[in-house]
Amino acid sequence: LLIQSDNFHALALMQTRYGERLKCIYIDPPYNTAAGPIDYKNGYRSSSWMSLIANRLSIARKLLSDDGVLCITIDDNQVHELASLVEQEFGRDKYLGTVAIRNNPSGRSTMRGLSVCHEYAFFFAIGSASLERLPRTEKQLTRFSKEADRYVDWRNFRKDGGSVTHRAERPKQYYPIYVRLDDRSLRIPALSWNRVERAWDVLEEPREAESVVWPIDENGQHRVWSFNHVSAKENIAELAVRLGKDGATQVYRRHRPSEGVLPRSWWDKTAYAAREYGSATLKRLFGVSPFSFAKSPYAVRDCLRAAGLAICSDREVLDFFAGSGTTGQAVIDINREDGGRRKFTLVEMGDYFDTVLLPRIKKITFTPEWKDGKPKRLPTPEEIARSPRIVKVVRLESYEDTLNNLQTRRGDRQQPLLDAAEAQGADGLREQYILRYMLDVETRGSQSLLNVQPFTDPMAYKLKVKRPGSGESREVNVDLLETFNWLIGLTVRHIAAPRAFSAEFERDNERRLRLKGRLKQESAGPYWFRTVTGAIPDGRRTLVVWRKLSGEPEQDNLMLDQWFTRQGYAAKDSEFDLIYVNGGNNLENLKTPDDLWKVRLIEEDFHRLMFEMERV
Repeated sequence: LLIQSDNFHALALMQTRYGERLKCIYIDPPYNTAAGPIDYKNGYRSSSWMSLIANRLSIARKLLSDDGVLCITIDDNQVHELASLVEQEFGRDKYLGTVAIRNNPSGRSTMRGLSVCHEYAFFFAIGSASLERLPRTEKQLTRFSKEADRYVDWRNFRKDGGSVTHRAERPKQYYPIYVRLDDRSLRIPALSWNRVERAWDVLEEPREAESVVWPIDENGQHRVWSFNHVSAKENIAELAVRLGKDGATQVYRRHRPSEGVLPRSWWDKTAYAAREYGSATLKRLFGVSPFSFAKSPYAVRDCLRAAGLAICSDREVLDFFAGSGTTGQAVIDINREDGGRRKFTLVEMGDYFDTVLLPRIKKITFTPEWKDGKPKRLPTPEEIARSPRIVKVVRLESYEDTLNNLQTRRGDRQQPLLDAAEAQGADGLREQYILRYMLDVETRGSQSLLNVQPFTDPMAYKLKVKRPGSGESREVNVDLLETFNWLIGLTVRHIAAPRAFSAEFERDNERRLRLKGRLKQESAGPYWFRTVTGAIPDGRRTLVVWRKLSGEPEQDNLMLDQWFTRQGYAAKDSEFDLIYVNGGNNLENLKTPDDLWKVRLIEEDFHRLMFEMERV
């Protein structure tokens, strides 16, 4: 998903749909350096930068799941301010660590002090789950496997630094474990402590297909990482089985929930499998480097892996300082490596959204290898299968668009009152009206303030939108369906194609309107319906019905009732809990006493949620 928007606006819109669902947020905000200055009013560059970051972190934190991780990169210029901001928002106890990344071996010249050749990546957790689920590396896992027969319990070290590993000295640490080699499952048998023999009495024989493993074999070699019986029964999930170098079965305690060791806090690009700067990547894709200070996709890839994407193959990543789209490329690359189905959401408002970011995602989706702006080869079938099937582009109304679509209207009665002598002066009627009421009163009905009247034809709602790089505006259609889905946080299951109908009407003996004949589906029919189905965040199954209204409420409602019944939605066993419809209707009259579904007006919730978003 690509969103062209101011990131504060986009984050506010994402709250309902993505709240507490994202596994990872990676951002590389502007560094506010002399090499890449940011324009702020009043010259308060540092405080304005901090305000920009703090406001967005406050909203973004609410999007992360309990096992979610934030990774944010920065250089020396604002590192201390950023550390303070993130700690205030997430808490010191959620700090996972800081990585120093060598990103410029030759160094960046500064006006004074040292030449800068690195940047930082901060990692913060949102909840307790993420503190325990950071990935371990394969390299260290292999090293541990080779030393498996030397494992000892870390709690059994003596004060002199030696380790206690003999059964005579620690008899309670040793007992059999039953193992099924076919599925690598483990079971601790029922035991009873024999005070006289100072050993365990085994009260349960192995079951079928189970073999017995002891911590010490006849030759005194370790076969189990020892620990006491009680803690082992409580933490059986932390035990694992493997075959040793000599083919013997080994039972050991995992190194925390995942094997291996945690990522290091120092990354050197020269150690990467492939070393390439962000500008070089863009030059391969476009023939030139159309974006300043582009991020290396390899550095971003490592950050995402360290944040937990290495062990989560189907989660979503958010980058709301998307820039040239490096995060999107990194996610696609990781999926191609391991066959994962990770998704990404990128938010960017710059003009380069259309000239760099979107074309880059299209190119990388097609094939991974480019040179001088041309593909080096066609993608393999495996690469095609592991590439995005579709990329959705969402463009949100900008602040400039909102202002351009405001229309002020002042009635004939208002002007004389404002011109009157007694209305002049400080705190007079004229001043109070201009300060408190004019914008609200005189701009009512403007398209940018959600004029619900055009909802009679949902496909015809338009806004004047500024063309990128110019002062000109053009009138474009607004996707009310997609906007409403976002506002209610709908996880869409199906969007139906619009279907148009025609009908004839007549009145019965009691002058009630009824259909003359049956509904006729016709492509040019004056009545059309389009449905969206899915679930809102609280789990309620939801049906959204959009229709074109003719301006004749009696006919419109009759058509809705007939169509609704024909689709089976009025049945007692309807699959929906909540039904939205645009325009006044009487669907509630179709309910039976046993029906539990509720009907809501699209216009009412649309307006309420639009302006609730503004207060986030």
